[in-house]
Amino acid sequence: MNLYLRLMRVLLGGWIQASAHYADTTMSRFRVWLHDLDAFGHMNNGRYLQIMDVARTHWMVRTGVFGAIRRNRWAPLLGGGFIRYRHSLKMFQPYHVHSRLLCWDDRWFFLEHVFADSRDRLVAIGITRAALRKNGEWVPSSEVVAHVHPGAVSPRMPRLVQEWVDLEDKMYQRGSHNHRQRSQGASIREAC
Repeated sequence: MNLYLRLMRVLLGGWIQASAHYADTTMSRFRVWLHDLDAFGHMNNGRYLQIMDVARTHWMVRTGVFGAIRRNRWAPLLGGGFIRYRHSLKMFQPYHVHSRLLCWDDRWFFLEHVFADSRDRLVAIGITRAALRKNGEWVPSSEVVAHVHPGAVSPRMPRLVQEWVDLEDKMYQRGSHNHRQRSQGASIREAC
């Protein structure tokens, strides 16, 4: 329930605030509440990923992506992400998340989310990739761009992002291979 309240707050705030260019960095403000804490008294590492969802929605509202999603009945999907934690956040501590679009390819949009505390000290940084679907098909990023900012060209993909994409491809291939082996092994055992 608490994430829905945060989501409603950033949706309303995003609509009230001035629109932003797709290349702008947006800032979402939050505070650590009791339900955000883990057993050790600091914000749970999984909560950062959920807050990135909320901050990404705020970025989409401010940049006009959210409106295009609604008009075209696209379904946004998160395709992966990673995060590096630097400092912890304690109960009632205010913090903010800076979100920005790094680049895009034929399908995916890559966004960076920087968590900072009230002293503007880096707390964590994460990168996610998201895409859109409609009627079971991927919506090409060029179509999304045409609705949001016609003629825009992706910035060059940062090396870190390319290395992550390459690593995820390898992980997927390994996982698919291992899954096939386990499935074949189970079939052989069942036949015996």
